Amino acid sequence: MKNRLFKFMILLMVSGSLIGQTKEEKQQEKEDQKNVAYEATKGLIDSGNYMFSANRISGGISLATNTGRFIVKDGEVDIDLPFFGVVRGSGGYNNNPGITYNGVPDKYNVEYIDTKRRAKIKLSVRSGTEHHDITLTVGYGGQTTVNVISSARNSIRYSGYLKAIEKGKY
Repeated sequence: MKNRLFKFMILLMVSGSLIGQTKEEKQQEKEDQKNVAYEATKGLIDSGNYMFSANRISGGISLATNTGRFIVKDGEVDIDLPFFGVVRGSGGYNNNPGITYNGVPDKYNVEYIDTKRRAKIKLSVRSGTEHHDITLTVGYGGQTTVNVISSARNSIRYSGYLKAIEKGKY
């Protein structure tokens, strides 16, 4: 009886170690998943048809009811993001309360930082007398930070996700 119990215990220990993954295998699996997500994100950016969905503004302001719009489609951008901050000069808060633009950007550049699984998209647009330099920093899973530096407003940062354009919406 003791011999049988001993053999059973050995069998359990051996089979458990054969079934379980090692720490290195689990880590490699996570790295592979991150690489797949990064390649999918790169493909989305390279397609030139994507949208940024904002959910927060720096300082913790939630955009649950007003996420705005930031769409890149076929070489053009359509931006209508809410703005909370100081407007300088003759722009005035009531003239254009948000950051808006629709058309071909003056500059558009994509840089991939493969070692960090990150992409940086930089674009410049001019809306009336106002000039905006916009940088999207996109993580491997689509998590995105958008930093807007304006000639007539304080800078502002949005956080959210980059995703495919929803069919039939834009």
